[in-house]
Amino acid sequence: MTMKRSKSDLIHATVEAYLRRRHYQDSDFYQKTDRVPCWTSEEMILSLTAECATARENSIVFSAIGSDVVAADQAYQRFKLWVNCIRNDKLKTELKGLLYPIFCHLYLEMLHAGNRQAAIQFLKTHQSEFVMETEREFIEELSSVFSMQDIELRPMINAFKNKKYKVDMSDDAHSCLRQFLAKSGHISLMQIINTYITILKNVNTHQMDQEVDEIFSQKQETGINGHVEQASATGLDREARELQEASRILQNSAQQSIRIFKINNAVESASCGIITEDMNKLAVGFGSAEIRLWGINETVLLKPKCRPQPIPLACDLPEETNCIDNNEINEAGAVVLRGHTDVVHDLRFIPEAEVLVSVSSDKEMRAWRLSDYTCAAIYDGHSYPIWCMDTSAFNLYIATGSHDRTAKLWSLDRTFPLRIFAGHFLDVNSIKFHPNARYLATGSADKTVRLWDKDSSNLIRVLVGARSTVYSLAFSPNGKYIAAGCDDKLIYVWDIAANSVLTELKGHQDTVMNVDWSSDSSYIASASLDGVVCLWKTQSYFNTSNSSTNLPTKLDGHQTYSPGCASILNFRYYDKNNSLVCIGTGKNS
Repeated sequence: MTMKRSKSDLIHATVEAYLRRRHYQDSDFYQKTDRVPCWTSEEMILSLTAECATARENSIVFSAIGSDVVAADQAYQRFKLWVNCIRNDKLKTELKGLLYPIFCHLYLEMLHAGNRQAAIQFLKTHQSEFVMETEREFIEELSSVFSMQDIELRPMINAFKNKKYKVDMSDDAHSCLRQFLAKSGHISLMQIINTYITILKNVNTHQMDQEVDEIFSQKQETGINGHVEQASATGLDREARELQEASRILQNSAQQSIRIFKINNAVESASCGIITEDMNKLAVGFGSAEIRLWGINETVLLKPKCRPQPIPLACDLPEETNCIDNNEINEAGAVVLRGHTDVVHDLRFIPEAEVLVSVSSDKEMRAWRLSDYTCAAIYDGHSYPIWCMDTSAFNLYIATGSHDRTAKLWSLDRTFPLRIFAGHFLDVNSIKFHPNARYLATGSADKTVRLWDKDSSNLIRVLVGARSTVYSLAFSPNGKYIAAGCDDKLIYVWDIAANSVLTELKGHQDTVMNVDWSSDSSYIASASLDGVVCLWKTQSYFNTSNSSTNLPTKLDGHQTYSPGCASILNFRYYDKNNSLVCIGTGKNS
């Protein structure tokens, strides 16, 4: 028996669901004084470099090269002259190690500021000063880069730009550098040092350095700066020791690592995200109705000059519509897909058809070709905004959930829904296929989870017990259990066969917006609206083996992480190495 809700309750639930879906948070969240800020490793390195390599009052976080290229060139020459005038040969040698990375990054920064001719002249004027073979080879390749797009096409240059250049330096040399920067340093030099260079102070580890030197003396290793590190430097040795120690700690730790992808400058507008299974493409939907697609690692997305033949979908749009080019590749290397007219709420890659599928508040589901980034088809059927979607095993079917209180089943070759699942009293906020693809689960603002037969659209189970809106669902790999993240900060786990709540996982301090189950059933991962991630070891809460007893066991607590994201757009386990991947928006500085 279901209690009838008042009109005000329905309005409140609808508004609440919309705000949660757009990742809006309570205003007092940012007023909490007991929150401990969480920094990423890059932010920690930048902070340490600012504190150690330069005076704090000279630290900057913006580029000034674009406003005065001549001043930047003069600052480099002044720094080079100061280094060459140092009488102490040891100090001069150490400080000269900064000239090469500063020179290369100044050239790239000039290109980024749009001063191509000045950058080319700067390169020709000073490149003869670097005589080492590895430096000459890298500068030769650098001389063929004339735009930011060229950088994306050259892995060596891209790695140099995006990773830290390590320079070893004694305390005396470090002190001299700080004095120079405090007295005569230009902000362009301090920007390069703060952002792109890690200064490592020498420590008394001579014996350990010799041991590591013997290990690496028989072969050359490519450093993160795009060229081979010299044997006389200790940066590679120190990095190798740190990497070995980190690997040992990870191997002996029960903690799980999380891969984090952050979308900067998108706290207000980003609404959803997804990564391909092979982790070579990232797609993000925005409140502006755009979808942006990035290549990850070595993948570079290029707009094809001639479009290939379209994939054979029965629902293809007319040819004249396909020829309209509404998309582009922006300065950041992202392909911008335009076609939706309202907020994009969910995305899925379908690799078999080389298609990206999206759903939006404009009541449409769209399929985008990854071959030429055009819209392949538009699927109509819902009468209100579509909040969520999921794909079945082998990506044969697509399921969507909507504000119209229904879920619908689709296939790529039909623009109309194959099945309609009706029965919820409020929005369908989450939808998930059962591992065997025969069943479909929906989570709703009416505080229930419903299990449907995919082929007949018959209702199989109504899972009750949740005390608030359901925002996310995840089946266990064996299909016996289902977990739901809810608005009351809890995660409910049901035994499907027994039709009962098996356990409640408590630990989040805000709405649980994402939940997923590891492929080996060992962990349930969850993420809340405040950006906190929790890992729950299933054996600590219930038995996931094939035995008939499923009694809760003694609780061993859970692991908590703070990825440092303002909001989490997607959070799930990927089959590739059973890795846990988080897509979030970077916090505004």
